[in-house]
Amino acid sequence: MGLHVEPAQKQCGQAFEITLQAMPHMASRLSGSHIAYGMQDIKAAWLTSPTLRYPHSALGSPTHAGSVTVQLSSGKTTMYELPINRVFEDLTPRLLDLDKDGKDELILIESEALRGSAVVVLGLRADKLIELARSPHTGSTFRWLNIVGAADFDGDGKLDIAAVTTPHIGGTLTLYHYRPPLLITYAKAMDVSNHKMGATEQQLAVIVQSPTVRPTVIVPDMSLKALHALRWQTNGQWMELSDVMALPAKVERLTPLKGGACALLSDQTWWRVTLMQ
Repeated sequence: MGLHVEPAQKQCGQAFEITLQAMPHMASRLSGSHIAYGMQDIKAAWLTSPTLRYPHSALGSPTHAGSVTVQLSSGKTTMYELPINRVFEDLTPRLLDLDKDGKDELILIESEALRGSAVVVLGLRADKLIELARSPHTGSTFRWLNIVGAADFDGDGKLDIAAVTTPHIGGTLTLYHYRPPLLITYAKAMDVSNHKMGATEQQLAVIVQSPTVRPTVIVPDMSLKALHALRWQTNGQWMELSDVMALPAKVERLTPLKGGACALLSDQTWWRVTLMQ
C-alpha cells in the first residue's frame, strides 16, 4: 500500500467542477463562483446575492454569497436566503444524493459572524429549499473550513461528508455522519490542508474509491508540499497508507484520476499520483 508519484506531460485528470456558460436568469451569480448541474430534482445551483457583510478573504475576496438559487427539473427557480449574520463562504455548490432517495442534496460552506464556518446540507421540499442538516461550527469569526467530498468512509452503506477544518492554521480532516438535522463528527486526522489562503481553487484533495476497500483521502499536509493517504479503518482508527509523500513544490490543484489523482504544483508541473492498494 502507498502512493506512487511520477511526472505527467500535461494535465492528467479532469477538473472537479466544469462551469458552463451562465444563463440570463443567473445574472445575480456571485462573481468567480461555479454553477453546479444536477441529474435529479435540481437542474442547476448557483451562489447569489453578493455581499460584503462578512469581510473575510479566505477565497481571495471579502465578497460572499448571501443566498443560493436553484433551478428545479421543472424549470422553476427558488432561492434560499441567509439572515444578515451569515454568508455562504464558498465558490462551489455541490449536488449529490446523500441519502439515496432519488433527490439532490446541496452541500455548502456557511459562515456565521461569531461562530465561524459549518458544513450545511439543503434540499427541496415542496419546491422550496430548506436546511436539512449542519455540522458544528469552527468556533469563532474567520475560522473557515473547506469541503473535500462525500463517500461511505465507515462502510455502513451510507454516504458521509469529509471536510478540512481550519486548513490555514492547523488543518484537521473531519468526517461527518449525515443524520438530519445534524452532521455528526466521528473522525479527525491532524496535519492536513486542502486550501491555500486567498486562493480561489478549493480542490486540493480527492477521494479514491474502489469496490474492494474503503475510500481513501489523498490530501496535502499543512505545508502543501507532501501528500497523505488516509483511510478510516474498521477498528475506528485512521490508517496512513504510506510515509507522507514529499513533492518538489506546493500543491495548487489536486483533481480526480482513476485510482489516484492528478496534481498541479506551484512550479506549474503536473504529477500523476497513484494509490497502490
